[in-house]
Amino acid sequence: MTSPETPSVPVPDSVTGTSSTPPGSRSAPIEPAPTSTSPTIKLPADSAKALQAALAAEQVAVWAYDLVAAYDTADAGVIGAIREGHLGRREATASLLVTGGSKAPPPAPSYSIPQPVTDAASARALSATVEADCAGAWRGVIGSTDNSALRDTALAGLSDSAVWLTQLKMAAGTMPATLPFPGQG
Repeated sequence: MTSPETPSVPVPDSVTGTSSTPPGSRSAPIEPAPTSTSPTIKLPADSAKALQAALAAEQVAVWAYDLVAAYDTADAGVIGAIREGHLGRREATASLLVTGGSKAPPPAPSYSIPQPVTDAASARALSATVEADCAGAWRGVIGSTDNSALRDTALAGLSDSAVWLTQLKMAAGTMPATLPFPGQG
């Protein structure tokens, strides 16, 4: 953890979910999003490592939601909006890393998934796994820093994953639709 005296890391004002990356280009290099004009402050190593884990989870989410969308066409609107949210968060996280003096590795061309996706039910199961992984990664960022701006960013990531999972569960008619403590393994 960092000490309370650690200066704030520049954080984008919001994660809008918009992207300059064309849909379907999963392996394009990450271009840092514009940030505030605050001076660059080096991220502490533990915070950078946690943010890199969150970035990796967001990269998987963007890739996985393309697969989910192919099998769960009934929930296309919700899935598309969630994918765009992860895409925006991925770009903002990469920007945080770069402006904090750390590396933001590009996404892989593909990822391993825990079980094959062959229908809407298995696609929904993959989306639940993705959201649990993202929530856990953002929870890890919260625990890695005392920087309030970075903690706010991580809390937003954790909250978004919990909300998105709830939206998917509600669309599928799955009960219970919410988790009591998202991000806990």
